[in-house]
Amino acid sequence: MVKTVSLLIILASTSLLWAQEQLIVVISPEPNSTTAMLQRYEKEVSWHKVGESVPVILGRNGLGWESGNKSLKTEGDGRSPAGIFEIYSTFGYDENPLGAMPYYYADENLICVDDSNDTRYNRMALLDPLHPPKSYEVMHRADGVYRYGAVIGYNPQNSGGHGSCLFFHLKNRQNTPTSGCTAMDEKPLLEMLRWLDPMKKPRLLQIPVSECVQYQKEFDGVECE
Repeated sequence: MVKTVSLLIILASTSLLWAQEQLIVVISPEPNSTTAMLQRYEKEVSWHKVGESVPVILGRNGLGWESGNKSLKTEGDGRSPAGIFEIYSTFGYDENPLGAMPYYYADENLICVDDSNDTRYNRMALLDPLHPPKSYEVMHRADGVYRYGAVIGYNPQNSGGHGSCLFFHLKNRQNTPTSGCTAMDEKPLLEMLRWLDPMKKPRLLQIPVSECVQYQKEFDGVECE
């Protein structure tokens, strides 16, 4: 299953044949906020809303950028990624996927490697008990927040120390900030996962509201408030 997803990710990232017609927009009130609002969009002539706007929870230290002179995201900084990212795949505890996206079955053997010095950094893998990474995240978590989720395509070059293993997933019972993921309630998360279509090359735009106007030039129809 993991090898199949990896191949599909490569094809999706290199293909220029599919139009980008799905966009998830997450806008926070300010860069260090731990909460934000999520709105889905689809593109016809311009971008138009799909469904209702829903609240989400961000990392405990707000947002961090992949590059540039703003607050940069690094491994373990407690920031959710700011910028534009592909959504390549989904995952969950059920053997069968909810929708059409490439899917990781998150059984007890699936991990995501967050050791910056490991060649598998920022990748899903099956745990090898004889050669485990020094640091990794178990995808079949006891608290159930990974029961359903989607992989955010942050740091696609897998550059060590830049941040890893970032997802959409369920909120925890305490509604506390994440370590860098974007968390939400079960109903809107399931709706989003079923809506995602690999043929429409879904992307995430995740930014503070202060940066929104400049992105409206690229995404005509996206609202900042």
